[in-house]
Amino acid sequence: MKKLLLVIGAGIGFILGSRSGRRPYEQLERKVRDIRARPEVQKAVDSVSKSAHEQASDVTHKVAQKMPA
Repeated sequence: MKKLLLVIGAGIGFILGSRSGRRPYEQLERKVRDIRARPEVQKAVDSVSKSAHEQASDVTHKVAQKMPA
């Protein structure tokens, strides 16, 4: 998770700090699309999404139990 945040931060910094025009942005965007298209990345994203959804459901249930009727 920390590596992902580092990569995202580096990408944003690269885009905002770039004075080379649109070309570096387009190269970075193409690389990101290529990475996101990889099956192992899609599997990881699906796994994280499922886990987050389950945890959100658990938290919602616990909060609802503690709320006065």
